[in-house]
Amino acid sequence: MTCDVLIIGGGVGGLACAMTLASAHAKPWFKDRRILIIDDGMSDLGKARLCNAPGVPIGALGSDILAGMRAQALQYGVASLESDRVTTVSRSDERWTVTAASGRAWTAATLVLATGFKRWEIEGLACTPSPHPRGGKPDRIMLEHDGVYCVSEELRVAGLLGGGSSQFAIAAGAGAQTAVEILCVWAGKRTHIHDVPEPPEC
Repeated sequence: MTCDVLIIGGGVGGLACAMTLASAHAKPWFKDRRILIIDDGMSDLGKARLCNAPGVPIGALGSDILAGMRAQALQYGVASLESDRVTTVSRSDERWTVTAASGRAWTAATLVLATGFKRWEIEGLACTPSPHPRGGKPDRIMLEHDGVYCVSEELRVAGLLGGGSSQFAIAAGAGAQTAVEILCVWAGKRTHIHDVPEPPEC
């Protein structure tokens, strides 16, 4: 399968990135682009209960929040999700090739890494993680980037792997910012995407 943006990781950062990208589908410069999320179900949010996340009902279970975020991303039709674990990545001819443990493979123009700040298990990437300065524990990792989550050409980072503190709002915001930077490239100018209500009929 070929897509335009492939996001490795279906936690808060990856899903926020996907839903922000997909929500721009009606823009003329979006064209017929496709977004794919590959998720191995390992997000820490799945074990959480949240009471301090903005806009999230008090005491909401992380597993329910993830299910809701998946629905938000997939509602637009230009996004899809595959359950698998990515093992290797390579780049040639300005395309990324991603291979999973199942043997399935996908290609994409842009790759977004949203695998969290606890593990680094994907082979074939030229970049290597650094110690996470705000991770709270010595074994937390991050990828160095340009300040708006670009690691190298067509390689971006989202969520806590981008260096933010371990908070729902920070991970979601980093994912959304990553998406906005990609949308700006597609639009050829600075842009953003907001959902607005339809004007009332007279």
